[in-house]
Formats: sequence, structure tokens, C-alpha cells
Amino acid sequence: MSLSSFAKKCLVPIMGMAKDPHGPVESTYDGDFDGTPVEQENPLGYNVDTFTAVYLVISGVVGTGIFATPGSILRSMGSVGASYVLWVSGFIVALFQVFIYIEYVTYFKKRSGGEVAYLEQAYPRPKFLIPTLFAAVTVVFSYLNSSALAFGQFVLNAAQVNPTTWKERGIGVGVLSAVAIGAALSTKWSLKVSNVLGFVKVVTLLFISISGLVVLGGHTRVKDPQANFKMAWEGTTTDPQAIANAIIKASFSYGGFQYAFNVVGESKNPMKIYRYFVPGTMLLIFILYILVVTALLAGGGSIQDIKGGNNLAATLFFRNAFGNENSVKALDSLVALSALGHLIAAVVSQSRALRECGRQGVLPFPKFWVQSKPFGTPIGPLFIVWLVDVIVMIAPPAGDAYNFIVDLGGFSGYIFSLILVIGLLLVRQQRKSKGLGCVGWKTPLPIIIITILFDTFVIAISFVPPSNGTLVGSDVSFFYAPYAIVSIGVIGLCIFYYLVWSKVLPKVGGYQQRYLNYSLSNGELGRTVIKIPNYQVAEWDDTHQPEDIVDLAGESVEEFLKSGGIALRQRTNVIVPLESKESDRV
Repeated sequence: MSLSSFAKKCLVPIMGMAKDPHGPVESTYDGDFDGTPVEQENPLGYNVDTFTAVYLVISGVVGTGIFATPGSILRSMGSVGASYVLWVSGFIVALFQVFIYIEYVTYFKKRSGGEVAYLEQAYPRPKFLIPTLFAAVTVVFSYLNSSALAFGQFVLNAAQVNPTTWKERGIGVGVLSAVAIGAALSTKWSLKVSNVLGFVKVVTLLFISISGLVVLGGHTRVKDPQANFKMAWEGTTTDPQAIANAIIKASFSYGGFQYAFNVVGESKNPMKIYRYFVPGTMLLIFILYILVVTALLAGGGSIQDIKGGNNLAATLFFRNAFGNENSVKALDSLVALSALGHLIAAVVSQSRALRECGRQGVLPFPKFWVQSKPFGTPIGPLFIVWLVDVIVMIAPPAGDAYNFIVDLGGFSGYIFSLILVIGLLLVRQQRKSKGLGCVGWKTPLPIIIITILFDTFVIAISFVPPSNGTLVGSDVSFFYAPYAIVSIGVIGLCIFYYLVWSKVLPKVGGYQQRYLNYSLSNGELGRTVIKIPNYQVAEWDDTHQPEDIVDLAGESVEEFLKSGGIALRQRTNVIVPLESKESDRV
């Protein structure tokens, strides 16, 4: 056996690169005919090449967390050795999640929106439920303002201006508005700016890493830089909630790689990019993170200083290693740029997720969500991203109310992450029933099980009371778990709405719901739910095929139906893009 064959055989169970034993079989239709029509030519263009995807991962993962969380993780875990275990385990969990997303890309290469598209395909029944549920929660809980506020905070720090809540919010609203306008005018140039800022992030992390090695070598003003590593396991906590909170913080620091998966449809060769370069980028980030954490522990002062640094571990390092405030100003400026890069990636990514929610047909005003006029960008979703974040940024008072609202979005994200991982098993079963195996990438089952257990653990730990004997939360001054209860309540309310909307109202109103697939002037494809009176249902089903796409041109959906749109086969503006083959419907 050759060395390359041996290496490939060893890597298959680790990297998930397992091919179907009967050979790769790809569907000519990238999805289910019952689902959202696939845009064979993306109206948003193809601006995601290898470098852009890599920097989207970097910008998504590397925000402000790595500069702040090492101190809080050390405080939670109690010892240096235990904190390193958390940074390693956080990377492993994130890498497992990446593998799961890559398998979804294997099946749905032309679909943007990430989990929005994947959930729709994994859960086609009950009809409309998952798209309705995810669309509602995504629109309401799509918060990206932490990066905007962080940008304001670090800009004020760099300018040596006393930061106040409204100064940070004012700068945050301004930078968010600028990013949203830029993304609306040009995806290409927004991503180019994101690439530049991603490069700055890598240079910043490399600089801190190299500086840390210099500190460890004893070539700076830091005395005894190895002191914090001599008793590496002393003080390790046995408090399960402290460990759980530290795990969540470490995993959060590796989150954000999903941004790259939200723009898969804007890449011409997604499998080459996502199969190799995304895991490789995560490995690079992990190596840089370990080096940065080592630098902060070496030059940040004593263990107690770092634990009590109030999320300013990097500031302590720069002050101790370089001995002047100018270095701290430079750090604040770099962290502000890091927050800006994360914000650009987040806005572009989230707008694609919202556009896919609109394309699935369960949101009102379908053209608002789907059309790309006039700049070839999703202006409608971008406006909603901007509006929701501005409201959340300025409406609630600082402190408890703001933290509560942000926690809502985070908790609901873990619920959908769990549903997504389970959904991968359902997609495999669907493909198997259609004679379609995996194509080049199959995530090993143990990785899926571990990811399910992790997401379940994070959801469950939210209900565990604090170990300090009170029921007061760590970041609020009231009951510790209202965000979890409210998130589940909102999801339950959405399910209740779905039942009323899809079951009760049609019976009361004497109609049935059907999908209408449509095409707009720029080639945008979407789907909307329409009401068919009971006496016209038979005619609709006889004259309409699931793969039919109506060219609305300048018409609205309502105008089309009023002008005789029920009898689709009698209209000239019906496009039938593909043959309806049973084996191609997954």
C-alpha cells in the first residue's frame, strides 16, 4: 500500500470523506420539488471564491471574544491546565459542526442560507411547519449588534474618550448603518473589505502570538513569564455549572463559521472550497487561539490579575509586555477593526438567511424578500437586519433588559442547531429511499451523536440553577432562566400560530393552501403560499405540477391569480425547468 493510499484510508473516518459504495450519484435538481425552487444561476452573483470563504470563516469566528474570554474561562475553570482543555474541546466541537455543514453542502450545492435551506429539506413534513417556525424566530431574534457595540466601545477606548452607553450605541448604529448600506450597494466590495479586515485579524493574532513567545523567552520587561504555568492544575474547579458555563464560552469563541455556509450558492465550486479550506481555516484559527491564550497567560500578570481583569486579558498583556498606553490604544484599534470585520460578515450572511426564509414562501410580501433590484443585492432582507438590530440596540435599557434580549437569540440558536444535526440523519434516509447515496463526504455517526449530545447539554444546562445558592442569573439581576423559558414559549407560540394558519383557518375559510413557484425579472426564484377555494382545488391540482415556475414579470401574485392563474397549463408564462424524475426529488 502506498503512503498516499494509507493516509487517505486513515483520514476517511476522521474527515468524513467516504464515498457511496455504488459510486457518486448527484441529483440534477438540487432539492425537493416540494421545496423552494433552486436558482440555477444565482441572481446575487458569484462573489465567493476560496479567499473570500476563508476570510468569511475568519471574520465570523474571530471577533472580540478571543481578546476577552481567556480571562473569564480561566476564572470559571480555576486553573491554566483546565482552561487549555476547554479551548481544545471547544475547537473539536466546532470542527464536528463544520463536518455536518459540509455534508449538507454536498447535497445542496446551490442553496444559500445555511441552516434555513437545510432545515427545509430535512423536514418537508408537516408541510410549512419548519419554514414558518424558523422564519419567525430568525426575523425576530436575528441580533448582530454585539459587534457594532463592541466597535463603538473600542473606538472610544482608543480615542481615550470616556465610554458611555449612548456613545457606544450611537457609534454602533452608525457603523451598522454604514455596513448595511455598503452591503446593499455592492456584495463584491463588502466582501473585499471583509477580506482585508480578515487579513488584519490574522496579522493581529500572529503579532500577539509571536510577542507571547518573546515574552516566554524572557526578552521583555515581564518578570518570570512562566510563573502561571508552573502549577498548571492548581485550583481546578469541580463546580459543574462553572464548567458548563466555561464550555459554552469556549464554544462561542469558535462560533461564526456558519457565515461562510450562508453564501454557498454564491460560489461556483463550493465542494472544493468548503470540503478542504473551511476545516483548514478552523485548524489555523485553533492554532492561533492556543498561541494567543498562551501569550495572554504569560504576559497578562498573575493568575488573579487575569481572572479579575474583567474581560481585558489582552489589554493586560499589552500593558505589561510593552509598558505604555500607546500599545493599548493600538490594541483597541485592532480589536475595533476585528469587530467591524465580524459585523460585515454577519450582515451579509444574515441577509442571505432572511432571503431564503422569504423564498420559502411563508413570509408576507414575497417580492420584498426575494428581489435583487437594483444592485443585485437582497435589499429587503438587509433592511430588516438593520431595523431589528437598531431597535434591539437602542430600545431596551442597558444591563438586564439588553442581556435578556440577546440571550433569547443565543438560546434559540442552540435549539435549531440540535434540530439541524438530527435533520442530517433524516436527509440521509430520504436520499437512500431515492437511490441517492452520499457524494464524497459523509460525517461519521459518532461525530453526529457527540454534536447532538453537546447541543442537548447546552440547552439543558440553561435550566440548572446557579451554584451560589440563589436563583439570580450571572448576567442579569433577576431569575436566571427567563430567556430559555421565553424562547421555548415563543417557539410554542409559533407552532400554535402554524396550526391555526395551516389547519384551522383553511377549514373555516373553505380553502386549501398550495405553493406557487415564481420567477422575477432578474431571474430570482421564489415560492409563496396561496389560498385555493375548495371548489377550485381539483382544477389547480390537475393543471399545476410541483416543478412549475410562473414568470410573474411585472405582475403581483394577486394580479396573476385574478387574471386566470389557476389554470397554469393554459398560461404562456409557465416555465418547466426540469423533468420531474422521482429519483431527483431529494
